[in-house]
Amino acid sequence: MTGKQEDIIFKDVSEEEVDVFLKRLNIKSKKKKLNPTEIRYIDVAILIADIIIELDDMILIIEFQSTNVDTNDKNRFLAYFSVVNFKKKTKKEVKLLVISTAERSKRVTHIIDDIISFKFDIFSMMDMNGDAIINNIENKMKNNEKITNEELIDLSLVPVMGSENTQVEQIEKSVNLILSINLEDYKVKNLVKSIAYLLADKFLEDGEHKTILCDALGGKMNAVYDYGERRKQEGIKEGSKKMALYMIKKGESDEEIQKETELSLDEIKALRKKTGK
Repeated sequence: MTGKQEDIIFKDVSEEEVDVFLKRLNIKSKKKKLNPTEIRYIDVAILIADIIIELDDMILIIEFQSTNVDTNDKNRFLAYFSVVNFKKKTKKEVKLLVISTAERSKRVTHIIDDIISFKFDIFSMMDMNGDAIINNIENKMKNNEKITNEELIDLSLVPVMGSENTQVEQIEKSVNLILSINLEDYKVKNLVKSIAYLLADKFLEDGEHKTILCDALGGKMNAVYDYGERRKQEGIKEGSKKMALYMIKKGESDEEIQKETELSLDEIKALRKKTGK
């Protein structure tokens, strides 16, 4: 994620929005300056912290983690901590918080060469049920019920919560719902899209699918349309494959199947191989 993109995606996030996010993490502060640009870009080539917020009495670095924190992660976190300390323009203490879907909440002490002792906290979301949050939002939308700002924040954080689905599936479900909700009346609208963008950019593999989701969240309406059309076509294709499988089992010829489903002969042959017919 380039600095230019990051400036665009976070530029409209207000202190009021950040306040709702911080309350979700049980953190209180009067001052809430999101991602101070002079310290967030630690090393543009390799090190970009997820979120940095300047509070009343501290500068808080927030990292999202979907795996257990290993030594490389700890060293990376220490790099964030050290450079932010070096670049900060206040005497405020720097702290790092890891929001994790892989580990329990705890305080971690990282010791290097028996000289450097670095401490940070892990805020666990293992017990947060991302599936339940998605189901709740879907039911509220179906019944035309009001969705709260807190529920929207939770929706953006679904990819780092516990789930029966893969993280990629949760990112897609979360983003689809966010894009289908009219966010204009919500004070957290910009932060919700920004967090969803950040998590999609961080955890999805590079490719067209990731680009479409991030572009849609970034406000490129043609990407929203393209993504909707893509999903529609994917649904049609899946339906055609199911029909083809049914016709194969019924003993229909490739030509008849192609006529009914508009699948290519190569696609039909590939389906025959799967069924052994």
